[in-house]
Amino acid sequence: MAIEITGINYFMPLFSFFFVLLIVYLILNKTKILGGSNFLNFLVSFIMAIVFMSFSSIELYVRNLIPWFVVLLVIVFLVLVLAAFSTKDIDKIMTSKFAWAVMIILIIIFLIVAIQVFNPIFHPDKIVTSGSSGTAGTQIINFFVNSKYTGTILLIVVAVILGWIVTKGK
Repeated sequence: MAIEITGINYFMPLFSFFFVLLIVYLILNKTKILGGSNFLNFLVSFIMAIVFMSFSSIELYVRNLIPWFVVLLVIVFLVLVLAAFSTKDIDKIMTSKFAWAVMIILIIIFLIVAIQVFNPIFHPDKIVTSGSSGTAGTQIINFFVNSKYTGTILLIVVAVILGWIVTKGK
């Protein structure tokens, strides 16, 4: 029997927040725009992630973009692995043309997701709204009792424990 992880959608705003936080922090840390202070870089990236996530349309954009970004990374990785096994020289594949091709595909993905997400802004008659029912107490109880969330919680707990074990040795 497979574990049901459809409850992962419940955690997607949190994952989107951490994704934005990580990307902005890495960019600030790499470019040294704000200096070498890790605390300042983290603080600015934390504030930018909060601002980014406070607008539902931008959060929806990140939530729709992350899976395509991961798919692109997996495809690039598999292409590089296959090229390394077939040619024994990865430098023939890792050229500026390959990097530009990946960047163009990434820009196309950014644009397609932006059109899908921000189209209701340009066409307000197509806006879909959703609501929730119940009190906070019943929502919390339903969260822990509902089987579609327990698989997701189990997956997240296993990932955190595995990540802690892997990084502990270093």
